[in-house]
Amino acid sequence: MKRINFIVPSPSDSFYYVAKYLIAWLDPSRLYTSITYNKYLLGAINVRVNDMWNEFRRPTRADIYWLDTPLYYNDIYRDVALKKMRPRAVWVASTWNLEMCRDYFDNCEYVPRVVHPLYLMYESVSFEEKEYDLAFVGTCWWRKGCDIFKKLCKELGLRCWMTGDYRKLSLHELIDKLIRTKFLFWMTLSEGFGLPLMEAQCLGIPALCLEAHTNLDYCYTCNLKPELCVSPVKTVIRDDITGRHKVWLYKYEDAREVVKEALSMSESEYNDLSAYVEVKARNFILEWVKKINDKLISLV
Repeated sequence: MKRINFIVPSPSDSFYYVAKYLIAWLDPSRLYTSITYNKYLLGAINVRVNDMWNEFRRPTRADIYWLDTPLYYNDIYRDVALKKMRPRAVWVASTWNLEMCRDYFDNCEYVPRVVHPLYLMYESVSFEEKEYDLAFVGTCWWRKGCDIFKKLCKELGLRCWMTGDYRKLSLHELIDKLIRTKFLFWMTLSEGFGLPLMEAQCLGIPALCLEAHTNLDYCYTCNLKPELCVSPVKTVIRDDITGRHKVWLYKYEDAREVVKEALSMSESEYNDLSAYVEVKARNFILEWVKKINDKLISLV
């Protein structure tokens, strides 16, 4: 009987989803895996392999320590003695925090998150079937640029929608609404990975991004149409109730021009961009599902 202990910064939405979605790919029947939390240990997600019946106990070691935001690291070291757990692998979800990870561990690897397989089972809809101009997926939080999104929608008179709490919508409901949307607003000020970004792109929904942090890895709009991405003007460190964050700031006027430019695209231009981001995102996910599976097999 074997088990894999995933240790993450906090058992919040995004980290719960990454474990849940990974299992959906590797063990959709849930015959061999389960997810449990350890309330006594910050951020412990236990993905058990062939070990369904043993009670989850406080792990004395971590097989995988999975991070997304480097500024979480100091908080984790204060609360959890990770070095005593001797993680066999330390995964970071983007290249921009890999260097900082290596300041703490010598076994850091770049391993991105994966979307739920359901996102690859839907087909994109035609341009004429689009009902919305812009979507905001995620909790309304200052680091996500939520206030900027709402101001843009009001000023430009756009057809917009936002999810708020991810858990309010089922996957089917979220996907059904996304595929009827032209663009995802993803000018986030700080980002550890950006699961909604990859989810939208897998559905052929181009994202309007800030050219910074993890978007440099994952926002495919910036590759093909850099004029549809906003450049940051400076970086600062800001504190909030969740900790310290490095944030990238940009001008509201630049964001407004990007949105206007995107919505002025012709149908053929839009379809070309949509097809490009969809192929790039889906190929990326399929490639990494295989790589992650190989990595987990080597651990157990």
